[in-house]
Amino acid sequence: MTDQSNRVPWPKIKTPITNNRQLVPLGENYDFSDMSYLDTNEAYPMFEKQADIIIEKKCKGIIDVGCRHGPVLKILHDKGYKNFNYMGFDTSIDPISIAQKKWKNFNNIEFRNISWDNKADISVDFQVDQVIWSGVLLYKPNNHFDFFKEITCYLYNSPNAIIQEPRSNQKYWDPKLILHTIDNELDAYRTNCKEFKEYYFDLEIFAGNRIVVDISI
Repeated sequence: MTDQSNRVPWPKIKTPITNNRQLVPLGENYDFSDMSYLDTNEAYPMFEKQADIIIEKKCKGIIDVGCRHGPVLKILHDKGYKNFNYMGFDTSIDPISIAQKKWKNFNNIEFRNISWDNKADISVDFQVDQVIWSGVLLYKPNNHFDFFKEITCYLYNSPNAIIQEPRSNQKYWDPKLILHTIDNELDAYRTNCKEFKEYYFDLEIFAGNRIVVDISI
């Protein structure tokens, strides 16, 4: 069997893959280059879908959880959509520093290098009507729907959310690697939300499949 581990970017795996099964490492602090695959033209359709959802719903207050450097912002601006407030936060220092420099002249855009553990740290003074979950719910292997509601509904009182996650059925995969996904646990969202629209992306750059979900709460 061909070893596909060098094609798996969650983020780029720098440790050798042993013969034993092991979890894909999920780092809370990573170098910007570790996730450079997210900034390719191949990954663009996934972020464009998120931007299109925001534009379609005319969202004016956006929270981006696990934002990295906020790639959705450039797409929104390129499409002429600029009248909104945005706060993105991430636990990794490098991408946040890059984003803060890039968007420093925009008073409606803010980036924070913080964790979701302290709700006061991620609070905002504008009305939120869209929360983007950028591939981070897999960091909550248990009761992630409850955590989703705690942040989206109770903290931000947002009527909308976008979830982007890797899918459980991957196109290229090394059987020795275990990737936690929420793909098989989405029924809680389907049955408890007013609207649940699923979009699937088969993108080579991810060495597998991704899902984007448009949720109305």
